[in-house]
Amino acid sequence: MIFWKKTPVAEAPRRTICDHHRIIVEKDEKTSILTPAQFEKAFGVVYLPHIEFPLSTDFAAISQKISKYRNKGMLDQKQLWLGAYFQKEIQEPFVPPVRLRWIDETFGWGVFAEQDLKPMDYIGEYGGIVRRKKRSDAKNAYCFQYSIISGDSTRYTIDALDQGGVVRFINHSANHNLMSELATHQNLSHIVLFVSRLIKKGEQLCYNYGPDYWKRRTPPQ
Repeated sequence: MIFWKKTPVAEAPRRTICDHHRIIVEKDEKTSILTPAQFEKAFGVVYLPHIEFPLSTDFAAISQKISKYRNKGMLDQKQLWLGAYFQKEIQEPFVPPVRLRWIDETFGWGVFAEQDLKPMDYIGEYGGIVRRKKRSDAKNAYCFQYSIISGDSTRYTIDALDQGGVVRFINHSANHNLMSELATHQNLSHIVLFVSRLIKKGEQLCYNYGPDYWKRRTPPQ
C-alpha cells in the first residue's frame, strides 16, 4: 500500500504550544483542572505530549534511516497504516477524555477514563526527549525503547522522566485495554497508544510494557 507518491521530507518536531490543554487531576477526592503551566508546577514535569530531539544530528540520522528503509520497502505496513490513520492526532496533540488519579503510595498515579471509550480511540503519543541510551536508564522507569521499524531495537530511547504528557502516567498491566504500537508518519516513527477493547467510564487505562522493560526491573505482583 502506498501513501505517498514520493518520499516526504521530514522536519524535526517542534514543541507544540498546548496552552489550551486542560488536564483533570484527582487526589484525596479533590478534583482540579490544570493548565499545562499548573501541571508543570504540580508534578515537576515539563508538559510535552509529543517527542522532541535535543540533538538535530540524532533526528537527521533517524529520519534518513527511515527514508532508506521506506525506499527499500522494509517498513512494516502496519506502522505505515497507523501513521496515516492517526496523522492528525500525531500532528495536533490533544488531551484524551481521561483524568489523572492518585491511587496510593505503592502505585502512585493512574489514568482513568472520563467516558466510555471504544476500540481504536486514540489516547496519545508517548512523549519525551529522544536521546541515546545510557547505562543509568535501567533505573529510569520512564524510558521507552525508541524503534524505527517494528521489532528493531536502536541506540535511542524516549526519556519522559522530566518531561512528558498524560501518557507517561499510564500503568502496566498484563490484562491491558490499550495497545502501544509504532506509527510512522513523514519519515518519523512515534509510539502511539490507542484503545484495544471497550473501556467503561471510570476504568483505569493500562498497557503492557513488554518483556524488554522488565529485564532490569522488578515486575509488579
